Amino acid sequence: MYKALALVLASAVSVMACTIPGDVLSNNITESFSLQVQNASFPDIHNHYLNIWDWGGGDQHLFVSPAGNFTSALTLVDGVITLPWDPPRRAVVNGEYEVKDNTTKIFMTERGDPRAVFDVVYGCNPDTDAVQVQLAFKSKGDENAGGNVGVRPFNGNFDFRWTPAGNTAYDPERPWTKVTLAVVYS
Repeated sequence: MYKALALVLASAVSVMACTIPGDVLSNNITESFSLQVQNASFPDIHNHYLNIWDWGGGDQHLFVSPAGNFTSALTLVDGVITLPWDPPRRAVVNGEYEVKDNTTKIFMTERGDPRAVFDVVYGCNPDTDAVQVQLAFKSKGDENAGGNVGVRPFNGNFDFRWTPAGNTAYDPERPWTKVTLAVVYS
């Protein structure tokens, strides 16, 4: 009986998988958007949004809502998340490296720090199974390092961190959780 139930569940999952279009998406998005944070295994962050928090000196740090301020004014320029302000702020990977979990902070700045570069890809919404546009981490500046974007606890909130592909370091006091960044147009 259990084998039959497992087979039925496996078949249902395969039927539910959305069909990813075959076209390649541009790494420029000129229409304003926000980013929805997705990881259905973690309700504390799932379907919340990437918010910005003025951290001083012109930098905006990235937090999972409700921390910080909601923004739907993001654009993507050559794969880099950009706030089209004067001067523009761009997502970078270059702050507060933590050896315990081998992660580095992602934040927005006008400085020339190594940019967080993303590919625009199709994916499947984990709740509705609808096709959605997502950002997939590509490189840290000129290093085609790949890796993953995630969040971890910070002062009762969750901030955004990058980790290299294959990272096995783990800090049980501040567990890093991989997330999907889904584009939500304004």
